[in-house]
Amino acid sequence: MITSKSSPSSSSVSLNAKEAASGTGFLPEKAEPSSITSIDNGSLADGDDEKVDDVALFLKEGDDSKDERPAVAELKPKPASVPQLFRFATKFDIFLCVLGSVCSVAAGVIIPAMTIIFSSLVQALINFNTWIIEGKVQEAHDLLNHEARKYCLWFFILGLIMWAVSYGVNACWSIAAENQGLRIREMYYESIMRQDIGWFDSIETGELTTRITNDVNLVQDGISEKFGFIVMNVVSFLTGFIIAFVKAWDIALICLCVLPFMIASVAFMGRSVARWTTFAQDQTAGSGGVADEVLGSIRTVHAFNGQQRELERYSTKIEEAYLFGRKKGFVLGAGVGFIQFFIFVMYCAGFNFGIWRIYTGARVPQQVLNAIFALLIGGFRLGGTAPQASALSTAQGCAAKVFAVIDRVSPIDPLDTESGKVVDSITGKITFSNVHFTYPSRPNVPILKGFTLDIHAGQKIALVGESGCGKSTTIGLIERFYDPAEGDVLIDDVNIKEYNVGALRRRIGIVTQEPVLFSTTIKQNIKWGSIDAENSEPTDEEVIEAAKAANAHQFISQLPSGYDTLVGEGGALLSGGQKQRIAIARAIIRNPDVLLLDEATSALDTASERLVQDALDKLSANRTTISIAHRLSTIRNCDQIYVVREGVISEGGTHDELVKSGGEYAAMVRAQELRQAVRAAETGVDALDDSEEDVDELIAKELREQALDLKATTQPSKHSVAESSAGADGDAVKGKDGKKKRKKTLEESSDYYLLWRLLVEYRGSMSAILPGTLLAVIDGAVMPCFAVVYARLLISLSDPDRETMRHEATKYACIFLVFAFVGLFAMFGRAGLFHIAGESLTRKIRYETFKKYLSFEAGYYDDEHNGIGMLTARLATEAEDVNKFIGTVLSTFTSTMATVITALVVAFYYDWRLALIMVGTWPIQVVAQYQQALTVRGASFKTKKAYERSGQSAAESIRNIKTVATLRREETFIRSFNTHNRIPHDSNVKGAFVTSFGFGFSQACNLFVNALIFYAGCHFITNGWITMPEMTNVLMASTFSVMSIGLLAQFSTMISKGAVASRGIYLTLERQSKIDGMDTSGSRSEKFEGNVEFADVGFSYPIRPDTKILKHVSFKAVAGKSVALVGASGSGKSTSILLTQRLYDAISGHVSVEGIDVRDWDIMALRDSMAIVGQEPILFNYTIGENIAYGKPGATQKEIEDAAREANIYNFVRNLPDGFDTSVGQKGGRLSGGQKQRVAIARALVRKPKLLLLDEATAALDSRSEKVVQRVLDKAAKERTTLTVAHRLSTIQDYDLIIVFKNGRIVERGTHDELLAMKGHYSLLVEQQSLQVTH
Repeated sequence: MITSKSSPSSSSVSLNAKEAASGTGFLPEKAEPSSITSIDNGSLADGDDEKVDDVALFLKEGDDSKDERPAVAELKPKPASVPQLFRFATKFDIFLCVLGSVCSVAAGVIIPAMTIIFSSLVQALINFNTWIIEGKVQEAHDLLNHEARKYCLWFFILGLIMWAVSYGVNACWSIAAENQGLRIREMYYESIMRQDIGWFDSIETGELTTRITNDVNLVQDGISEKFGFIVMNVVSFLTGFIIAFVKAWDIALICLCVLPFMIASVAFMGRSVARWTTFAQDQTAGSGGVADEVLGSIRTVHAFNGQQRELERYSTKIEEAYLFGRKKGFVLGAGVGFIQFFIFVMYCAGFNFGIWRIYTGARVPQQVLNAIFALLIGGFRLGGTAPQASALSTAQGCAAKVFAVIDRVSPIDPLDTESGKVVDSITGKITFSNVHFTYPSRPNVPILKGFTLDIHAGQKIALVGESGCGKSTTIGLIERFYDPAEGDVLIDDVNIKEYNVGALRRRIGIVTQEPVLFSTTIKQNIKWGSIDAENSEPTDEEVIEAAKAANAHQFISQLPSGYDTLVGEGGALLSGGQKQRIAIARAIIRNPDVLLLDEATSALDTASERLVQDALDKLSANRTTISIAHRLSTIRNCDQIYVVREGVISEGGTHDELVKSGGEYAAMVRAQELRQAVRAAETGVDALDDSEEDVDELIAKELREQALDLKATTQPSKHSVAESSAGADGDAVKGKDGKKKRKKTLEESSDYYLLWRLLVEYRGSMSAILPGTLLAVIDGAVMPCFAVVYARLLISLSDPDRETMRHEATKYACIFLVFAFVGLFAMFGRAGLFHIAGESLTRKIRYETFKKYLSFEAGYYDDEHNGIGMLTARLATEAEDVNKFIGTVLSTFTSTMATVITALVVAFYYDWRLALIMVGTWPIQVVAQYQQALTVRGASFKTKKAYERSGQSAAESIRNIKTVATLRREETFIRSFNTHNRIPHDSNVKGAFVTSFGFGFSQACNLFVNALIFYAGCHFITNGWITMPEMTNVLMASTFSVMSIGLLAQFSTMISKGAVASRGIYLTLERQSKIDGMDTSGSRSEKFEGNVEFADVGFSYPIRPDTKILKHVSFKAVAGKSVALVGASGSGKSTSILLTQRLYDAISGHVSVEGIDVRDWDIMALRDSMAIVGQEPILFNYTIGENIAYGKPGATQKEIEDAAREANIYNFVRNLPDGFDTSVGQKGGRLSGGQKQRVAIARALVRKPKLLLLDEATAALDSRSEKVVQRVLDKAAKERTTLTVAHRLSTIQDYDLIIVFKNGRIVERGTHDELLAMKGHYSLLVEQQSLQVTH
């Protein structure tokens, strides 16, 4: 009986008690324990190749997707507190924050302090009006002229001070935020690099990279100048209260009664916005995980026409993020609306009380005016804090998970240089002592069960056995990716836990079955294999020697850029064999004390394998070597060979001893025998041994020919260059082609135009913006209308008749309640509905962008500028920048325009002269803000590109974390990441000094304009051109309009980022795919039989057009026949499969299926008619049933089960706890190689294809699994055309036709026996794979 228990949620972040108490993360609700499921051994069919052990091996990686993806609603995230947002500030940053706070306080004090001058001027106007009534005309004129000059001079002085302190606010907070944001990014990424491998098992790459590019940006946004604006506006409000207390304490006390309601509204809004932000960012990060998985497996998605399914999966994530964002919008709108409501209620209560106090003679009008106007200005500034408060709450929500990762202490920290024993060398004695091990995700399912093994120093041993038996687990324990649950792993008689992790890994070299190269040059990839590439970098000569030893120098030296050739992301621009040889050179240059080989030559063609194996044999001399191999020919000379079964060693000995014993190993050897009847009859065993030297010479000769031919194909001819240039010139001259014209339009259009165009084109996705605009207009009109009522109230206070004064003033004061209710709903529209519209557009943009990515041809992803990390970063940030623009800037701009227009109408209504002066000042403000925005835009573009590059670097390293760990290149990638981030940081710091100048001026304009309007208005009054009521109305309208325009200056960064993002969005959306995988136009065949023809096909990959991969290739695959493509690595075999699927198009000649050129086919129908199983089968993070159904959307359960039976995996799946509903994990990581391969075969067979494509379909399998899978494939090959790429010739010896490729050309074709009789290239390949089982 085998039992399993669900593991904790993979989305949970483990925090220790101290972290939880500090509030730096979140704690999920306790998950419900799942029931324990039993598997009955007896339920398995007798004689089936799959045993209960297969189920147990699967369970090591786990399942139970329900537990691992809990409903978001069940999580209880705890946002970071405001002080915690600044936890990574240095002393200098704190100094900047303190200095910025001082400037914010000063700026905040100046605005309400202006009201003292304003009230004094208003009092002067009231006195002027009174003296005129009393007949004191000359005295009134003298008084007004004197007061106007004096107070306007004070306005000007305050304006200069405001300019200086506002400069300090923007500069200090911006620079401090840039420093802290850089530090958070660096610490977050460094913390990721510190984590143990077990932690990565439950984390999606895309989620981590999305948080780097998006969440950290939002955290930085919340502690940037926006925080300074919050301080400034809150201080303005509090200063208003202080002034009110000084001028009229009783009135201030009445107003103070409303303050608790405002504070409650702010607190509710802050907590709720932070909470919903956390939920929304979780879903956004999840969508990044989906995008990373899908775009990283784009060839598989295209091959099975999975674009729509993946689009729906991505859409589900962004839909959930939108729903949470919408809730955030409602809460934000309601919170800001109620704040506005209570501000007006405060005005109403304060004025009514003040009027009564004036009526009773306890107060004079100037005191009341001073108090109320100070509160009025303070309230206006507080109301404008909503966008900044939203940014702060968002930062608190995003910081929760970012800080949780930073705070997590890794149990196995490779960057810890202090702990553990540091060694410069080890002898290589390795001991496994009764080791028990379970993977952290499945603690109840043992993998190693008392594994015991002694490896002497310098000994060369091999581990063989079925897929999933625990062989690779032992390598993981030696590398200390994991720690055993029981028992010990000793190196040189020292427990591995006592070593310093980084120092230990430097002494170990490894070559894996699936080699990972990084997106840099070949030279750099090899150099990174050295022990200390930074401080003791290998010379170019050492690199070349390593490449020669790995049999890679010849093909590298013939590439156009030689060792400086870029290999592409994951080495995508090289063939599998070429990647493997570079990986081996990387291990050779390390000169390790312990060498680990995990199927190190599995991807090599037979011509290369022997020489590379010789190089590995030389490398392994005098050092401990552990080999894991399925090709038993590669380990026959090992000192000891051990067979691993069910987590223990079942037998051991030398090759000859194990063959003679007739046990499991001997059975594996027999399974790999080739049928070489022709050769055996003519020569015999001894002949092969005698001719071994001749064979090596033939191989060397063939490889030299390959290199020379490669050199010939990589030299661009003058004719081809001329054609290329002519083509380019022709396109440029034409300029009428749709694509060219569209591209030219983008180049000619400004970023701001593209932003406007984006809003217009996608207005249908922003239904909330229509009522939002209406309410924002109303909100904008509120303040000028309020100013008119306020001006009338001021005038009424000058009425000498107390009863009339009381009646009129109370009437106007009560109208403030109307503004309160109007402001409540209007502000909700401005803050809430615009935010909802922004979230809706964000969802639409991400959907359309991701859909566009899915339609792009495979060659698009080969370009280094389109790395998966870059694309996921664009998905995360571009739409978010547009979202901020709509939710914050556009709403404020709409409201401001309404304010300006209403103020303009009011001003022109009362006096056109003052109105013209007011309008004349606006261009100065607008130009200053536009220049500020241009400066920010330039920095925003550079920042965006740099963050994309850093995101790409982060994504590549996280996706390949095991390779990074084995090479001990964590510091290398950390330095690279930090370098990419410091470029925009330095640029933004310099830009802050420039942009702050414009911001300071825009804030000072409010005082400058008021001084000008006051002075001109007083001059007009003394000349008798206008009356005091007219001047007061114009003055109030001008004050609020200028303040509104000044508020826009706070959003210049958002405007610029939104504009830059819009260009990036259009560059994606308007790019025309060369092969649109979602285009259903084209021809279809009435009867698809599987006929394939290559007619004089020539091909080069778009990224390297001068390197010819296929040259005049012609062959036919007839319906119902099986055709095999064999030959050296890089000879064009897999490329032929890609062309058949039309993942690329031939440069010359044509590929046709059913007599129709693939370029004329309905591409989705073409791909639906075929199926592929690759060497590295890609499964998606679905259930087993869903992965099988991936081959046929809408497949019934019966069809899924029938395909599983055909693939010989039905019984295995049936006996899993959740059966076909079992999740396979990211990239199928919870299945062993053989299990993944069989699911991939079932996925192919469920389509019932007439054309089956097999690309090294059994290369990753052990002998037993290969036998099972090969039987399945042989059965599948009946009644359908099969096109197979293979290095293991035993898998294709019965094929109807075998085609031998060499350097992109076909050199031989025939059946297995016919080709052997030719004694040519194929015969040589066969001889190299022979096993001498009789010895």
